[in-house]
Amino acid sequence: MKPPPCLPNERVPYSAIVDRPKLELPGGARLAVWTIVNVEEWSIERAMPRTVLPPPFGQPLLPDLPNWAWHEYGMRVGFWRFLEILEKFKLKATLAINGSVIKSYPRIAEAGLKAGWEFMGHGYIQRPMHHVEDQRAAIRQTIEEIKSFAGKAPGAGRAPA
Repeated sequence: MKPPPCLPNERVPYSAIVDRPKLELPGGARLAVWTIVNVEEWSIERAMPRTVLPPPFGQPLLPDLPNWAWHEYGMRVGFWRFLEILEKFKLKATLAINGSVIKSYPRIAEAGLKAGWEFMGHGYIQRPMHHVEDQRAAIRQTIEEIKSFAGKAPGAGRAPA
């Protein structure tokens, strides 16, 4: 049974920007950038939620190989290009990772850990959370996968180098 939905102001108290103290960034910086690299495992058995190539006659085909292929490109090429450029400029990223990626694509998880990136849970396997039967269990499973691999739960600081 799903818990009732929460309104945004029930999760975070309302605060108007004009009533808050001015945000001071370290070193007087005027801009903050948070680099997040999403690593998502899409299930080939499901329709892709975003399509680069529209399906024929607007009807998704399963498996949707043309659109699923960009997922595989990301795992085989795209991730490694992100890693290379971030290392070149000595930038750390947050790795928004599906818990399933740790076992399905361990080389990617190992590279993120070695780079000292912080691991952030991004669901267990990529799909809309409102379609997940037991959301709490999926969140717990994701946290446990990351914790057992990285040595700490998401949100516990940067992964060890």
